[in-house]
Amino acid sequence: MKKAIITTLMIMFTTAAVAGSVSAAGSLQEGTAAAQSGAASQDADVERVYCLASVSKVYAAAAVMQLADRGLVELDAPVTEYVPDFKMADPRYKDITVRMLMDHTSGIMGTTLINETLYAEHDVDPESILLDNLAKQRLKADPGEYAAYCNDGFGLLQIIVRNVSGMSYADFITNELAASIGLSHTGTPENAEILGDPVDVYVSGLPNDYEYCMDFGSGGIYATASDVAVFGSSFFTGSDSLISPGLTDEMKECWTDSDDAYLDGCGLGWDYVESLKYEREGVQVLGKGGDVLTMHSHLMVAPDEKISVAVLSSGGSSMLCELMCEALLDTALEEQGITVQDLKPGDISIVEDVPEEIKQYAGYYSFSDSLAAGLGKVSFPGQGSMLLEVETFDGRNTQTCFKYTDAGGFAEVSESGMIRKDQRVLYFKEQENGGVYIASEQYAEKAELGAYIQNQYIAERVEANPLSDKVKAAWEARCSVPMAVYNNRYSSAVYDSPFVFMKLPEEVPGYVMVGTGLGSRLLKIKDEMNAVAFQTLPCSANRDLLDMSVNNDGTVDASFGNSYVSLAEIPEFTSDIAEVRLTSDNASWFRIGDGMAYEVITADCPDDVVIYIYNKFFETVYTTHYIDAGEEINLPVDGFIVFLGQSGETVTIN
Repeated sequence: MKKAIITTLMIMFTTAAVAGSVSAAGSLQEGTAAAQSGAASQDADVERVYCLASVSKVYAAAAVMQLADRGLVELDAPVTEYVPDFKMADPRYKDITVRMLMDHTSGIMGTTLINETLYAEHDVDPESILLDNLAKQRLKADPGEYAAYCNDGFGLLQIIVRNVSGMSYADFITNELAASIGLSHTGTPENAEILGDPVDVYVSGLPNDYEYCMDFGSGGIYATASDVAVFGSSFFTGSDSLISPGLTDEMKECWTDSDDAYLDGCGLGWDYVESLKYEREGVQVLGKGGDVLTMHSHLMVAPDEKISVAVLSSGGSSMLCELMCEALLDTALEEQGITVQDLKPGDISIVEDVPEEIKQYAGYYSFSDSLAAGLGKVSFPGQGSMLLEVETFDGRNTQTCFKYTDAGGFAEVSESGMIRKDQRVLYFKEQENGGVYIASEQYAEKAELGAYIQNQYIAERVEANPLSDKVKAAWEARCSVPMAVYNNRYSSAVYDSPFVFMKLPEEVPGYVMVGTGLGSRLLKIKDEMNAVAFQTLPCSANRDLLDMSVNNDGTVDASFGNSYVSLAEIPEFTSDIAEVRLTSDNASWFRIGDGMAYEVITADCPDDVVIYIYNKFFETVYTTHYIDAGEEINLPVDGFIVFLGQSGETVTIN
């Protein structure tokens, strides 16, 4: 039977174009649309509750600002003043200030993933998990050096709020922040069940258990669309409904005054505090987007024009939410007599010859971008062309052709040699230390939604890192078999994509290409037991960097908190196995051999036990997280099965 993939969308925008606020809410489900209008306090039963994902960061920043308003927090004081338990394996952590957490300049590696996302329950202590993990980490850059997206910084803000206020972060959000502006459908996983009806969520097109983001400060605020829009209105120019205007203005300021167009443009909590499209019309726009596995969001505020737009979705992406935000904002601005023109790509032309001095940039680069992730080879085959060849960790190869332009960069071209409609231009940028970066200027259109431009450094040149035969042999053996995560809680969503794949690229010795839930990463091998992130890109291409260390028993620890076991070390699932005894935070993995392939089993187990089945392509084909998952479990050939639960629980196999 063909299953329908249902996407739900809640839209809310408010504007103070007339006295008070005018608001509208709509829903789109199963191809039908309906709209209602009314006050911002409209009945909650017309809306659903969503995880706001990273839009939650603006809430964390605002919570800290409320404490700053009371004289309880100084933004430029060290974090250790408010979180004495905060320690890292890098003495520079003592220089991290509260402000650096809010504008992503702390230098912290990125994201603690262990038990970050749970299905259908929220009984963990995320603050202790974060502090324990950071205590083992180094910094990737000097504090304050550059902005690169960092979830863990907002987890630390959550702890600051708890320590300074004397109440839990969840209570502060509900009783202080939300209550101060009349929001009754805003909270965290701890009280999400009483906020309103949760939106339906889907994984692989199938209805799934509800998702809870346990990093409250970074991504764990839950709310309705109208509550989010009203929250955004607290940042209108002159408003003191949430925090004082002076501190609101500080949140609107970009972290840097540099004219480098490839740096991040974030403010305090905001992804951006200027938008090219609106800046041309003299309109400042603040924006923040977010994604968790099943839900997505974007909040956009024009403070001087007093417009707040929020779009939340189940399915889709934060980029689609952002484009819909822009469409709604454009309509609201037009009602005020401000017409905003759509973005257009730069006017460039192809030039036949590549200057000789540019050809010196041929070689291998570590990429952190949708264009390429991992190791890419740049060459100049002639006729004004640049070729980018990328080999991924799973052996796939891609080739992208670029042509030199009169703008001094290389534009991506189609097979016919024409510049693509979704225009991407790459530039080589030599650094003072002799390193070479590749910068990207991308223009892209989404049908009937709009266009966007994104400028960012995306790659860094890689130099060979010779290894001894002994070290190389150790990593070759390690890369020969994939690994699986084993140390997360039974309800963790990490088991949706639990596998890690590694490969040693032959072209550049001394590196290992790693494929994880964070995408592909190229790590520099230090010795038999350690490989580390080495990129220095001064932007969010350097977010979520990864170090890996190997334990004496062959398991591998990742700096984001997850631990992995080689699939070569897990036992075979045989017909002799009548029961599986479970251990908390220690997954029971089995490989499905020929003897059990195509067999059908059932499992008697406690309600909180979770089972996943994966085929030989490492794809999830069954999980008890699927709503109405069948009791009969079909075992695929050469697949894998994992049982998850708590110590003392037992699964009986029939």
